[in-house]
Amino acid sequence: MSSTAHTSDSGKTPSLTSPLTPSFLPPLTPEQTRMVLIGISLASFMTPFGASMLNLSLPEIGADFSVSAHALGWVATAYLFASVLFLVPMARLSDLIGRKKIFMTGMVLAAVSAIIQPFSPTFHVLILLRVLDGIAMACVFSTSLPILSSIYPASKRGSVFGINVAVVYIGSSLGPVIGGIMTQNFGWRSLYLLLIPLAIVSIILVHRSLKIDFIEGKGEPYDKKGALLYMVTIFFVLFGLSNLPEMWAFGSLAIGLAVLPIFIYYTKNQEYPIMQIRLFFTNKHFSRSNFAAFFNYAGTYAIAFFLSLYLQRVLGLAAGSAGLILLVQPLLQAIFSPFVGRLSDRMDSRYLSTFGMLLLAVGLFCLSTLNVNSEIWHLIVFQIIIGIGFAFFASPNTSTIMGCVSRKDYSSASASLSVMRQSGMVLSMAIAMCAISIFLGSTEMLREDTMPLFLTAMRTTFYIGIVFCLSGAVLSYLRGPSVREDEEICEIL
Repeated sequence: MSSTAHTSDSGKTPSLTSPLTPSFLPPLTPEQTRMVLIGISLASFMTPFGASMLNLSLPEIGADFSVSAHALGWVATAYLFASVLFLVPMARLSDLIGRKKIFMTGMVLAAVSAIIQPFSPTFHVLILLRVLDGIAMACVFSTSLPILSSIYPASKRGSVFGINVAVVYIGSSLGPVIGGIMTQNFGWRSLYLLLIPLAIVSIILVHRSLKIDFIEGKGEPYDKKGALLYMVTIFFVLFGLSNLPEMWAFGSLAIGLAVLPIFIYYTKNQEYPIMQIRLFFTNKHFSRSNFAAFFNYAGTYAIAFFLSLYLQRVLGLAAGSAGLILLVQPLLQAIFSPFVGRLSDRMDSRYLSTFGMLLLAVGLFCLSTLNVNSEIWHLIVFQIIIGIGFAFFASPNTSTIMGCVSRKDYSSASASLSVMRQSGMVLSMAIAMCAISIFLGSTEMLREDTMPLFLTAMRTTFYIGIVFCLSGAVLSYLRGPSVREDEEICEIL
């Protein structure tokens, strides 16, 4: 069946409603595809850039609104919860009304929120706007990879995803540095002056260059019950993990885990489900790559948290010096990701992803040897290992996930990867906080006499991370040789 373009309901943007032919590429010029890539990369850059900038300004936000450190946690938590809760519902909606429409909606919401947030009169208004940010980014996360996968052939996606991953790491690298300077000199409200133009340029580039839209499920019903079950499951699981080791948090986690099989059973039996859960049961490349991504983030996300405390509280470095040292890891990721992406277009990506996960395990083991007398150069070398490991895993694994499904399932594939990534992050921090609670009590108790207990908590978390990374390496290797979307992909596990 060949894909045909026709005018969408709006009468303005041609849409592709039967894009099942693997060799089909939309009629965009090379210049247009490059502009779309730049526009989507700017959106991908905004997320870590804005988040890392805002995290540095939390003390000033707390002083401005006179709120506690515990309440400040909601600045990040509200955004995280909203983005994960709406990822799958927005992904499915993009299949019904158009991926470009949902992406543009998300970027407009992000721009509006960035314009309004500096004028937040109260802390509660700021939190509500952070929720809006989360919804906006759910729109962006659920459509970015599907759009790129639709406009670039499978033979070039590794390179494209490598570029996209690199800008994410660049955003993570520049955010603390630029955010610290802006907050110190102009206050936390000035941070949004940098985000607004990024959002506007992204909107203009994608709107002008992407002359078509992708509507994979036009006329299909929206599974409202499935969306509700998904949101209930994710909310209780993430809320429980985020508040461990509080006893009531285990109750929240139990509720979420109890609803999960109900969601899976219901979704598997729907003709038009909110999420293509069948992919986890019928496509080993998809399922194992997704769980490898989960183990990747579950094993490594807490690294920055521990190293920040280690550098400042254990080694006694100033915040600025610690920040510069912590730049090493994301900079290496940004440098190597495009190279590895191009490499994944030429060789079996499972070897690259497996090598990346093994490097991360080695890096975590090296970090577990840190003590009060460790040299700074040791830590820099360890971060180099971890940065390269991330680069070798991320873009090849993403390319595998997006390449082993048909275009109709791009939105579900992208959403599932994002959910795995965010859930892994939450689990990683949950493990870190549990370790600190068990061995130390709280980070406020980090004194000279409790340094050994802090190091024990850090090592324990890194040991668990090693197990996760080794598990991810096994999954990456066992998913088998890479496949393209025009090959047979529906293999029984």
